[in-house]
Amino acid sequence: YAVSEVYERYSQFRRGAVWAKILVPNIPVQNGVVHIIDNVLGIVTSTIDQLLMDNRQCTTLMRYMNTIGQIVRNYLSASGGLVTFFAPYNEAFERIPEYIERRLLRDRIWLEQTLKLHIVPAKELTSDEITNETVVNTVDKRHQLYFIRGEWPKNNITYYVIGGGIRTAIIQDNVAATNGIVHYIDRVLGVPYQSLFEIIRNESRLQTSYEMLTNMQLQYTLDPWQVLTPEQNLTFFIPSNEAWDKV
Repeated sequence: YAVSEVYERYSQFRRGAVWAKILVPNIPVQNGVVHIIDNVLGIVTSTIDQLLMDNRQCTTLMRYMNTIGQIVRNYLSASGGLVTFFAPYNEAFERIPEYIERRLLRDRIWLEQTLKLHIVPAKELTSDEITNETVVNTVDKRHQLYFIRGEWPKNNITYYVIGGGIRTAIIQDNVAATNGIVHYIDRVLGVPYQSLFEIIRNESRLQTSYEMLTNMQLQYTLDPWQVLTPEQNLTFFIPSNEAWDKV
């Protein structure tokens, strides 16, 4: 891909960057190299909805949105006003367990709420405005979005966004549209993709609790992991490593 900031003449109206796919790379010419691209750099021409339709990494997202008709897509079209949209790539949906995906597609209310959680209304939120203290409202009025600075350039992640109990990395930021900004993310906000067991096992801050639960299984023939299965709906107040250090 080739990328450029919005052309200076239009930057007071539009913010972010314009991306173009390189269709034919590395054409040698007498005085350099030519790459043929599929978009005009620096000038914003597409709505958010059009960007998503043209992006092959957003086919699953479009399928989910089309499941509930135009309810969500109206926010992303020219008539929906200015918005910031956190768009999950196909790989984000692939992380969702099959039984959760079936429930999500059957429950139109939950699906609508989930998709609305990804939309920040009446705001162009670019990554240079985001800090660890940034909190924004969403079209799904039940939840807000929070942000954590990433380890860039260590892992090329500038920020994480948290919403509905899920943390996701912003893997492509500040894509400009005529009606706002798109940030592409690698998880679906608000949709659980890990069981309690997986969260406890994989979270470094919970390793003391993980070891204690494992020891219960070994010493007392009590298997706590049989209780913490994906099929069980539980709320678990689990101490962090720091909490155990106080004991």
